[in-house]
Amino acid sequence: MNTKYNHLLSPLEVGGYVLKNRMSSSNSLPHFLQGPEPYPADSVITHYANRAKSGAAIVTCMGINNGTRGVKIPMELDFAHFPDYDLYDPTCQNYLIQLADAIHYYDSIACMGFFVGPASGYPLMDGDSIKIIDSHKDVSEYDEATLELIADSYAEQVSILKRLDFDMASIHFAYGIQLPAQFLSPLTNHRVDKFGGSFENRARFPLMILERIRKAVGPDFIIECLMSAEELTGGYTLDDTVAFLKMAENYINIVQLRAPEIDPAHPTGFTLEEIPFVHYAEYVKKSGTKVLVSTISGYHDFDTCEEVLASGKADIISMARSWISNPNYGQLAYEGNKEDLVPCLRCNKCHGRGKNDPFVSVCSVNPIIGLEHMIDKLVTPPIASKNIAIIGGGPAGMKAAMELYDRGHKVTLYEATDALGGAIKHSDYVDFKWPLRKFKNYLINQVTKRDITVHLNRRVTPEMLKNQNYDVILAALGAQPTKPPLPGIDNEHVVFATDSFINPDNLGKNVVVIGGGEVGVEAGINLAQKGHNVTVLEMRDTLAADTTLIHYRSMFEAAWEKLDNFSYILNARCSGIKDTEVTYIDVNGDEKSISADSVVISAGMKAKKAEALKFYGIADRFYMIGDCKKPATIQQTMRSAFSTASTI
Repeated sequence: MNTKYNHLLSPLEVGGYVLKNRMSSSNSLPHFLQGPEPYPADSVITHYANRAKSGAAIVTCMGINNGTRGVKIPMELDFAHFPDYDLYDPTCQNYLIQLADAIHYYDSIACMGFFVGPASGYPLMDGDSIKIIDSHKDVSEYDEATLELIADSYAEQVSILKRLDFDMASIHFAYGIQLPAQFLSPLTNHRVDKFGGSFENRARFPLMILERIRKAVGPDFIIECLMSAEELTGGYTLDDTVAFLKMAENYINIVQLRAPEIDPAHPTGFTLEEIPFVHYAEYVKKSGTKVLVSTISGYHDFDTCEEVLASGKADIISMARSWISNPNYGQLAYEGNKEDLVPCLRCNKCHGRGKNDPFVSVCSVNPIIGLEHMIDKLVTPPIASKNIAIIGGGPAGMKAAMELYDRGHKVTLYEATDALGGAIKHSDYVDFKWPLRKFKNYLINQVTKRDITVHLNRRVTPEMLKNQNYDVILAALGAQPTKPPLPGIDNEHVVFATDSFINPDNLGKNVVVIGGGEVGVEAGINLAQKGHNVTVLEMRDTLAADTTLIHYRSMFEAAWEKLDNFSYILNARCSGIKDTEVTYIDVNGDEKSISADSVVISAGMKAKKAEALKFYGIADRFYMIGDCKKPATIQQTMRSAFSTASTI
């Protein structure tokens, strides 16, 4: 028996159930897994079933976002692409039963999260119709009769879920978004009646909801309250949360403690702490509450999860991105196999990508996300072992080598430099790139542990491979920085962004970055953190315009805004580079200049297509993968490598 993670994998009795371990899949869903269906589609059922299959003791689904169905919401908002299931339609109930049944197949608890959509309101059963209550109203505008209806509506909907064979409900009280949270907070609750004023009064309505849910579903059903452990200045405190839990002990089984604000609850590389909010769980646990404490945000590493539970800081570890980045996350825990755990990049692209990207669900490191329900049809079983050469030891080349070897092929990997890693080797030199650095090292370790022949410092040519009897050649040569046709671009004090990451000490004190896309801004932040005075010139009217919007951009902005030596100029088109300055055309068409000891170019990437195509015709089959076809993200290179390998 593996006892490496015996606290993480130990059973836990909750309500009338026994959790098979302490790992919970929190309320989350890649944003674009289904269309407007008012029931869980096959893609969603498969995704959640896979979380249970992987080992999650609790699988929390999303789909009761009351009032979002049929309402036009700006697509950049978080709620815009979440499903909203119709609990009151028997034909939809049939699919909800199938969802619960698929989760139960793997001995997991089927849980449903309950939200109040902030853009549309809350539906109340009013006879045979649904009445929408505007959630943007001030809490003082709700009379007691309406609050009674809302509490009854919560109870009714959870009881329906129980009849549909769900075992648990997760009630969302976090971030001051939901109506119960707005009542609890002194920042939003200014009532002077029995529902406002003192903390006990402000807690009255949230407790009413929980009490009625408990009465409707009985003692065995599991109820979780998801709440911010504290609010920002002026809001309720951590001690208030402890007091609330003691009031709610007879109604709820689990509290999931979250951050004060929604975006920091999804930590990125700019958050250097691995698990930034564990202190909340530890504080509440020490309070002596009977409610089980679940901690969330950043949990991925098995050793970290084990330590938190073993030291008594929490009872349950809740995770979302871990299950998305690793389709076998729980299985690896049971095996005690940390080595094969794929690091999450914390890029939050599972929530969506840039505003100009297609609306498909993706994960940067798990290429089958969005395809789980059809992946068995897409992958071709290998027929015979082949002799395969891969040219390029970057992310795409390494991923393809791993997949092809696992499919039974003989693989040789050629890398022109002295180390594997390709375009992401710069992560070794940037503190906020630590998730990417972990992923790079993971790929290298995975290649090393397999019997893959690796040739470093080998810049191969087509002629060198002609007589090697390869059946298949994969070109994974990557891309190179674009060199814009600017006067002075070849001056000695001009470098590309990738070089600035690796050799920041070679740059002068005052640096101008030409190009304010995501990479250019990252280069500027890194240089500013290392003491340079940085000015970024960006042609568009928005800095880092194409970065991930949801649960990422705000933290990206916070990273540059806190640097006094980082500045930027928008609507600025560079016109030339001189020995001590950079000239640019501003928004009014006037030419201006800014002093520069060094200049960093971040004008995009150019695929090495011509170089890659030279290898065509040497073997029976030839493929181009990664960003030698066109510039690509990590997610796109992983999908390219996996999908190509799955057909060989």
